[in-house]
Amino acid sequence: MQRDGVGEDAAFARFVAERRPGLLRTALLLTGDRATAEELVQRALTRTRRGWPTGDPLTTARRALVTGATSRGRRAEQVIEQLPDPLASAVDDELARALRDLPPRTRAATVLRVAEGLDAAAAAALLGRPVAEVEAAAAAGAAQLRPAARPDPFRREQPATEDQRLRDGLGRLAGAPVRWRLDAAQAVADVGHRRTGRRRRVLAAAAVAAVVLFGAVGALTRPAAEPPAAATPATPAVDAGPSVRAAPVLTGPTRGSLADDPAFLAAVQQADWGGLVAPPAADRTVVFAGDTPSGRAALVVGTVDEDFRGTWLIGPAGAPAEALVPHLPPGLARGRPVTLLLGGPGPASLVVVAGRGDTIEVSDRLMVGPRGTVARSYTAVDATDGVAVVPATTTEDGPALSVRVTREGRLVHRSAVDWPGDRPGRTTPLPVLVPVRPVLQEPDARVVAAALVGLAVPLGVGPAGLQPELLWSGTLPLSRGPGTVAVAVVVGRSPGGALVVTTWAGGGGGVLACGTVTPAGSTPVASLTVARTCTVDLPGLEQSADGSWLVVTAPPEATAVEVLGATGRTLARLPLAGGGTVVPLPEGTRDVRTLDAAGQPLREVPVAPMAGEPFGDFGSGPQG
Repeated sequence: MQRDGVGEDAAFARFVAERRPGLLRTALLLTGDRATAEELVQRALTRTRRGWPTGDPLTTARRALVTGATSRGRRAEQVIEQLPDPLASAVDDELARALRDLPPRTRAATVLRVAEGLDAAAAAALLGRPVAEVEAAAAAGAAQLRPAARPDPFRREQPATEDQRLRDGLGRLAGAPVRWRLDAAQAVADVGHRRTGRRRRVLAAAAVAAVVLFGAVGALTRPAAEPPAAATPATPAVDAGPSVRAAPVLTGPTRGSLADDPAFLAAVQQADWGGLVAPPAADRTVVFAGDTPSGRAALVVGTVDEDFRGTWLIGPAGAPAEALVPHLPPGLARGRPVTLLLGGPGPASLVVVAGRGDTIEVSDRLMVGPRGTVARSYTAVDATDGVAVVPATTTEDGPALSVRVTREGRLVHRSAVDWPGDRPGRTTPLPVLVPVRPVLQEPDARVVAAALVGLAVPLGVGPAGLQPELLWSGTLPLSRGPGTVAVAVVVGRSPGGALVVTTWAGGGGGVLACGTVTPAGSTPVASLTVARTCTVDLPGLEQSADGSWLVVTAPPEATAVEVLGATGRTLARLPLAGGGTVVPLPEGTRDVRTLDAAGQPLREVPVAPMAGEPFGDFGSGPQG
């Protein structure tokens, strides 16, 4: 049977249906947050599917789950705050707080040994730590949790021992009623989408950032491959609920306020598509035609040599068809919803074309709460025949909007919006930032600007509204290749009061985001230690040591860092010159430990990997 064949798809779907509920309960105990737990499980399932078939897929998934939880727990990023805490029941709220206060590895060891009932050897294998160390961590965690474990007042027979009462309490927390975003079938489809789209999305995000900020310049990353076809959900062998009904979206008859204007529709059907080869006019379909408070738009589609293509035609409200300007929508497909934002910066109009009967929801911006929690809140908007035209707004750097489309109660699409807005140049100067920490060379203005805009756009504010600070900057000491690559670590404050800390790299060839974390707003900026991986593919070079870099910046009292592997072994010791360091990433790097001038440890933090998704949680398009 071929790899990734129908048989493997069905076997993986059975595994997800059977094992995902248990993985979700474990992840909920490890994180205390349903959205973070579900995301960790999806990443673990994706890792498991990449190695499928495997002798012990449950162990593979658990190991990926635990690794993700222990790596991210100390960074306090991407946690939902607005939704009710699933670990805050009336009986177990004290236990939930005590569990949350445990260090990530102690918490993981305790969950595996006490809640999951794994033996010490199995737990140690999942954590990648010696058995004795895991036993000690689990014992210490259990000792902290026992006083917080309360008996269930609704249970007739109470546990005989403190350890049994603790297991019961953890079991109640793991079994707390939670509405997961995905069911089993959607989880399988999401895994397929991640496997095919991850690399393309990373490269595309970097390229878009470079184009928006600095025009059409060559990117540091290699060109993205042709977009793959949307992944088809595997058919589970068990009943996992009805599948999402496939429905054509970009078809006639015409929708919109001008759908009953035959003269305008005929003229639009004949309009020029610019540089795009268009089908014969008689074979074109006008999907949408309408006026909005911000302008006029028409969407025309057709097929050329079996290739589905189309264009928006946009202009001022009331403009004749021949005065409309073509704009090519990204990622066009017959069954895929499309968006268009007309107007802006400032007030604008959002057009969403979905399937007839679909529900359209809009999120105006990313919200980051004072504890560093991150969420998007979606609101259903009025739609007629699958089309919504709603007021919106955008900053001069771009919109913070995200659109979500559901069909029969199932998510079918979630993405950022398409904004062809005019960008004649910045009218509001970017803040001039002075490095907080010593630097050895002048910061690269383009990289700092990219970091500022990359933070500000998803939050729906101008860069100055972030109260930004340049924490540190440096360069990547390339062994070969043209020019230099600079790196900058920028800190801002979200409208909700949290810190947002982002790392960007770039040079003459473009810029890209290495990743963003969101510490609590009470964290002093001067105390921040940032350890981040930046993966840079240089044009014209084969695979070399110039690919992945370790970027570290720490407070002034830290004079050196030790780079640690998975077992805690020291891989390298590096001086912190000028507030930070950038070195080729040592193989096997997991954590860094900062040291003072006397060689005493100050703080140990995980090395955050290169960001897999752009900051903003806009969505990546069709779901499966």
